[in-house]
Amino acid sequence: MARPSMAGQRREEILDALEICILEQGIQATSLENIADTAKMKRTILRHYIGNRDDIICALSERWLKKYSQQWLDLLAWLPRENRADALIDSLFSSRSKEMVNNTIIGEAIFSEAKRLESIKVHQKQIMAEFIQHLVREFSEQFSKANSSTVELVAYGIYSNYLMSESLLPLGMFDEMYKLKQASLLMTQQLR
Repeated sequence: MARPSMAGQRREEILDALEICILEQGIQATSLENIADTAKMKRTILRHYIGNRDDIICALSERWLKKYSQQWLDLLAWLPRENRADALIDSLFSSRSKEMVNNTIIGEAIFSEAKRLESIKVHQKQIMAEFIQHLVREFSEQFSKANSSTVELVAYGIYSNYLMSESLLPLGMFDEMYKLKQASLLMTQQLR
Protein backbone atom coordinates (compact mmCIF):
# COMPACT_ATOMS: atom_id res chain seq x y z
CA MET A 1 0.00 0.00 0.00
CA ALA A 2 1.38 3.41 -0.99
CA ARG A 3 2.10 6.06 1.62
CA PRO A 4 -0.30 9.00 1.57
CA SER A 5 1.12 12.17 0.06
CA MET A 6 2.43 14.75 2.49
CA ALA A 7 2.39 17.52 -0.14
CA GLY A 8 -0.68 19.34 1.12
CA GLN A 9 0.39 19.21 4.75
CA ARG A 10 3.97 20.25 3.96
CA ARG A 11 2.72 23.14 1.81
CA GLU A 12 0.55 24.45 4.65
CA GLU A 13 3.42 24.08 7.15
CA ILE A 14 5.70 26.08 4.85
CA LEU A 15 3.10 28.83 4.35
CA ASP A 16 2.42 28.93 8.11
CA ALA A 17 6.16 29.35 8.66
CA LEU A 18 6.30 32.24 6.18
CA GLU A 19 3.46 33.96 8.05
CA ILE A 20 5.36 33.59 11.34
CA CYS A 21 8.50 35.01 9.73
CA ILE A 22 6.57 37.99 8.35
CA LEU A 23 5.15 38.73 11.80
CA GLU A 24 8.52 38.35 13.52
CA GLN A 25 10.87 40.09 11.10
CA GLY A 26 8.95 41.41 8.09
CA ILE A 27 8.82 40.06 4.58
CA GLN A 28 11.93 41.89 3.33
CA ALA A 29 14.13 40.35 6.03
CA THR A 30 12.70 36.86 5.56
CA SER A 31 14.98 34.47 3.71
CA LEU A 32 14.44 30.94 2.52
CA GLU A 33 16.67 29.87 5.42
CA ASN A 34 14.40 31.68 7.92
CA ILE A 35 11.34 29.96 6.49
CA ALA A 36 13.08 26.56 6.59
CA ASP A 37 14.20 27.07 10.20
CA THR A 38 10.72 28.17 11.29
CA ALA A 39 9.11 25.22 9.48
CA LYS A 40 11.77 22.91 10.94
CA MET A 41 12.61 21.66 7.45
CA LYS A 42 15.60 21.73 5.17
CA ARG A 43 15.60 24.30 2.37
CA THR A 44 15.56 21.47 -0.14
CA ILE A 45 12.19 20.35 1.27
CA LEU A 46 10.81 23.88 0.78
CA ARG A 47 12.04 23.87 -2.80
CA HIS A 48 10.61 20.40 -3.39
CA TYR A 49 7.10 21.22 -2.16
CA ILE A 50 6.72 24.84 -3.33
CA GLY A 51 9.89 26.32 -4.82
CA ASN A 52 12.10 29.31 -4.13
CA ARG A 53 11.35 32.25 -1.83
CA ASP A 54 9.28 34.09 -4.44
CA ASP A 55 7.29 30.94 -5.21
CA ILE A 56 6.50 30.57 -1.51
CA ILE A 57 5.39 34.21 -1.25
CA CYS A 58 3.16 33.73 -4.32
CA ALA A 59 1.69 30.57 -2.80
CA LEU A 60 0.91 32.51 0.38
CA SER A 61 -0.78 35.19 -1.71
CA GLU A 62 -2.92 32.52 -3.38
CA ARG A 63 -3.89 31.10 0.02
CA TRP A 64 -4.90 34.57 1.22
CA LEU A 65 -6.93 35.16 -1.94
CA LYS A 66 -8.95 32.05 -1.08
CA LYS A 67 -9.16 33.12 2.57
CA TYR A 68 -10.57 36.55 1.62
CA SER A 69 -13.17 34.93 -0.66
CA GLN A 70 -14.28 32.62 2.14
CA GLN A 71 -14.45 35.53 4.58
CA TRP A 72 -16.75 37.35 2.16
CA LEU A 73 -19.05 34.34 1.89
CA ASP A 74 -19.17 34.03 5.67
CA LEU A 75 -19.82 37.74 6.15
CA LEU A 76 -22.59 37.91 3.55
CA ALA A 77 -24.31 34.88 5.09
CA TRP A 78 -24.12 36.53 8.51
CA LEU A 79 -25.62 39.90 7.48
CA PRO A 80 -29.23 40.57 8.50
CA ARG A 81 -31.96 40.66 5.87
CA GLU A 82 -32.67 44.35 6.52
CA ASN A 83 -30.24 47.27 6.62
CA ARG A 84 -27.43 45.15 5.22
CA ALA A 85 -25.34 48.11 4.03
CA ASP A 86 -24.87 49.58 7.51
CA ALA A 87 -24.27 46.13 9.00
CA LEU A 88 -21.69 45.42 6.29
CA ILE A 89 -19.81 48.65 6.96
CA ASP A 90 -20.00 48.06 10.69
CA SER A 91 -18.48 44.63 10.22
CA LEU A 92 -15.74 45.82 7.86
CA PHE A 93 -14.55 48.54 10.23
CA SER A 94 -15.07 46.94 13.64
CA SER A 95 -12.54 44.11 14.05
CA ARG A 96 -9.68 44.93 16.42
CA SER A 97 -8.41 41.57 17.67
CA LYS A 98 -4.76 40.54 17.78
CA GLU A 99 -5.54 38.08 14.99
CA MET A 100 -6.89 40.93 12.86
CA VAL A 101 -3.72 42.97 13.50
CA ASN A 102 -1.60 39.97 12.47
CA ASN A 103 -3.75 39.41 9.37
CA THR A 104 -3.30 43.05 8.42
CA ILE A 105 0.47 42.84 8.78
CA ILE A 106 0.61 39.68 6.65
CA GLY A 107 -1.80 41.10 4.06
CA GLU A 108 0.20 44.32 3.73
CA ALA A 109 3.43 42.34 3.41
CA ILE A 110 1.94 40.31 0.57
CA PHE A 111 0.61 43.51 -1.04
CA SER A 112 4.10 45.03 -0.92
CA GLU A 113 5.37 42.20 -3.14
CA ALA A 114 2.79 42.95 -5.88
CA LYS A 115 5.16 45.52 -7.38
CA ARG A 116 7.66 42.85 -8.36
CA LEU A 117 5.68 39.59 -8.52
CA GLU A 118 3.03 39.53 -11.24
CA SER A 119 0.94 36.72 -9.77
CA ILE A 120 0.54 38.69 -6.54
CA LYS A 121 -0.50 41.74 -8.53
CA VAL A 122 -3.15 39.58 -10.21
CA HIS A 123 -4.31 38.27 -6.80
CA GLN A 124 -4.55 41.81 -5.44
CA LYS A 125 -6.64 42.89 -8.41
CA GLN A 126 -8.94 39.91 -7.83
CA ILE A 127 -9.30 40.79 -4.14
CA MET A 128 -10.17 44.38 -5.03
CA ALA A 129 -12.62 43.35 -7.74
CA GLU A 130 -14.38 40.91 -5.40
CA PHE A 131 -14.60 43.54 -2.64
CA ILE A 132 -16.08 46.13 -5.01
CA GLN A 133 -18.42 43.56 -6.58
CA HIS A 134 -19.88 42.56 -3.20
CA LEU A 135 -20.39 46.18 -2.15
CA VAL A 136 -22.01 47.10 -5.46
CA ARG A 137 -24.35 44.11 -5.28
CA GLU A 138 -25.36 44.78 -1.68
CA PHE A 139 -25.84 48.51 -2.23
CA SER A 140 -27.73 48.00 -5.49
CA GLU A 141 -30.16 45.65 -3.77
CA GLN A 142 -30.72 47.88 -0.75
CA PHE A 143 -30.76 51.17 -2.68
CA SER A 144 -32.49 50.06 -5.87
CA LYS A 145 -33.22 53.63 -7.02
CA ALA A 146 -29.58 54.74 -6.76
CA ASN A 147 -27.66 55.48 -9.95
CA SER A 148 -25.34 52.56 -10.79
CA SER A 149 -22.36 54.88 -11.37
CA THR A 150 -22.87 56.45 -7.96
CA VAL A 151 -23.14 53.00 -6.35
CA GLU A 152 -19.83 52.01 -7.92
CA LEU A 153 -18.11 55.23 -6.82
CA VAL A 154 -19.36 54.79 -3.26
CA ALA A 155 -18.06 51.19 -3.31
CA TYR A 156 -14.63 52.41 -4.41
CA GLY A 157 -14.61 55.08 -1.73
CA ILE A 158 -15.49 52.58 0.97
CA TYR A 159 -12.83 50.19 -0.32
CA SER A 160 -10.27 52.99 -0.08
CA ASN A 161 -11.37 53.80 3.46
CA TYR A 162 -11.17 50.11 4.35
CA LEU A 163 -7.59 49.84 3.08
CA MET A 164 -6.60 52.95 5.03
CA SER A 165 -8.32 51.60 8.13
CA GLU A 166 -6.43 48.32 7.76
CA SER A 167 -3.16 50.25 7.56
CA LEU A 168 -4.01 52.16 10.75
CA LEU A 169 -4.96 49.03 12.72
CA PRO A 170 -1.41 47.84 13.58
CA LEU A 171 -0.62 51.43 14.65
CA GLY A 172 -3.50 51.44 17.12
CA MET A 173 -5.05 54.53 15.51
CA PHE A 174 -8.60 53.60 16.51
CA ASP A 175 -10.04 57.12 16.52
CA GLU A 176 -8.96 57.58 12.92
CA MET A 177 -10.40 54.16 12.03
CA TYR A 178 -13.71 55.18 13.59
CA LYS A 179 -13.73 58.34 11.45
CA LEU A 180 -13.12 56.27 8.32
CA LYS A 181 -16.07 54.08 9.29
CA GLN A 182 -18.23 57.16 9.81
CA ALA A 183 -17.10 58.57 6.47
CA SER A 184 -18.08 55.29 4.81
CA LEU A 185 -21.52 55.41 6.40
CA LEU A 186 -21.84 59.00 5.18
CA MET A 187 -21.00 57.87 1.66
CA THR A 188 -23.87 55.40 1.71
CA GLN A 189 -26.18 58.34 2.46
CA GLN A 190 -25.58 59.39 -1.16
CA LEU A 191 -27.43 56.24 -2.20
CA ARG A 192 -30.58 56.75 -0.13
